Amino acid sequence: MSEIETLIERIREVTGWRSVGRPTIFTDTSDPFRITRGSIIRLDGRDFVVRGYKHESRFGIADQFKYWVFSTIELVSGEQKIIKTVFNEDFNVHIGLFKIHCYRSPDKEANVLDLVRGDRRFMQGYSVRDDSGSNVRILDYIKGPSILEYIYNIEKSHERYFHEDLPQILRHLAGCIEAIEFLHDRGTCHGDIRNDHIIIDAETGEYRWIDFDLNQHVSDYDMWSIGNIINYAVGKGITTFSKVLKDEKVPDRVKAGLSPSDASAFYEYRIMNLKRIYPYLPKGLSDILLHFTVQPKAFYTTMQQLHREFREMLDRDFPVA
Repeated sequence: MSEIETLIERIREVTGWRSVGRPTIFTDTSDPFRITRGSIIRLDGRDFVVRGYKHESRFGIADQFKYWVFSTIELVSGEQKIIKTVFNEDFNVHIGLFKIHCYRSPDKEANVLDLVRGDRRFMQGYSVRDDSGSNVRILDYIKGPSILEYIYNIEKSHERYFHEDLPQILRHLAGCIEAIEFLHDRGTCHGDIRNDHIIIDAETGEYRWIDFDLNQHVSDYDMWSIGNIINYAVGKGITTFSKVLKDEKVPDRVKAGLSPSDASAFYEYRIMNLKRIYPYLPKGLSDILLHFTVQPKAFYTTMQQLHREFREMLDRDFPVA
């Protein structure tokens, strides 16, 4: 058989697709919009058949397709791989009065992948240069839900969730914070900490960080972003002023007690001072959340400090039986 016939036969085997046309082979990924389902991306002597684009599931809005990130199958091994091509993007975010410039950096992500090789707290992969010189990252696929999806799908009252699920989630999050401390101690950062960027590995139950290509010149960005993760976990989702004020189950005295100072510094429509809503939260956990309000009495200066106080809070408020 010719090379193309061999490729078509192998594509059928690994994908299960009945109809396979003549694939276009790309060794230059600088224009990812030309790469479509059924294409072959050839990198580092390996062929990857494209199954489709990756997307980000953000509850409350439509799925956001990432047209530069491809779900693929490596033809020799049959393994699922994610291929991230170069995508240039920059934007500003606000934390309180501060404006922070964020930008995508494939080189930074490649450096982090090298740094965390073999460390299962993080996604695994490596980078190669395609024929155009673009820095392309080849990533192992992690099967499992994000912490966003996992918590969203827990159908319990908040108080039951607090007693039955939250302690174990917080222990896992302590490991996630420790992993970010590891990066900071080595002069780099995650850069895009969000609750859909922690995947719970379906095979092992490990919490694993993904997506390292966003960068800033402000190390505290990771710190404040961790606050959003803790807030989501403790609140069993996103807790907004609007949602609470409309909730007939929330006592009027609780609603009346809310103030702008209870808001998140990152998202002022979200309540960070969750003890206002859930009085059974222990003081230590509540105090950690208060560090991330719009007008904190104190704030964390290093990831090491946050990690230490988070562990101390766990030992005190959620001791292992």
